[in-house]
Amino acid sequence: MRERKMAEVLFGAREVFFRCGYEGATVDAIAAEGKVSKATMYSYFPTKEQLFLSVVESECGRLAEEILRPLSAGPEPRAQLEKLALRMIDLVLDETYIRLLRTCIGATEMLPEVGEVYFRAGPKRARELVGRILERLTREGALDVDDTRRASDYFIHLCVSGLLMPRLLAVKRAVNREKHAGEAVAAFLRLYSSGHRDKFSD
Repeated sequence: MRERKMAEVLFGAREVFFRCGYEGATVDAIAAEGKVSKATMYSYFPTKEQLFLSVVESECGRLAEEILRPLSAGPEPRAQLEKLALRMIDLVLDETYIRLLRTCIGATEMLPEVGEVYFRAGPKRARELVGRILERLTREGALDVDDTRRASDYFIHLCVSGLLMPRLLAVKRAVNREKHAGEAVAAFLRLYSSGHRDKFSD
């Protein structure tokens, strides 16, 4: 019962924050959207700030689930990296993710800690997953990565480069997911391939 009520509060808050932004969201609107009383809402989240940060953490976790699914190890490192790149691309193409990111950006001036919550719950976890995959491929001799954190950041940047800003600004552009993923991985391998070209042959 308690978990269900908390989920209802978070659902109502998510919809109102996404629609009105952090500053424009009101307690009354959140309670009405979640179909709960204000007393119930305050029993879980004493302040609007705490509720907003909880929504950000919850949404980041939910969106990260697809990216964080383990990749099956196999003999084709390029294919593994392209599959991972597609997960990053699909996240940027997800409308919920874009709404969340816009809402967080709009809230940072009034609530600076939202950035830290967002990065801890989302991008940091994605970087750790990418890092583990790059470490494994390096151990297997497929890659030559000496700074996993930097390489992970670079891989993620290549995957979303040219996609994220148009999405944030609602600029409509056709996206060929497979082509973009292939180009991102090819650029990454030009820097980090161990030189065993047969491992990445088409």
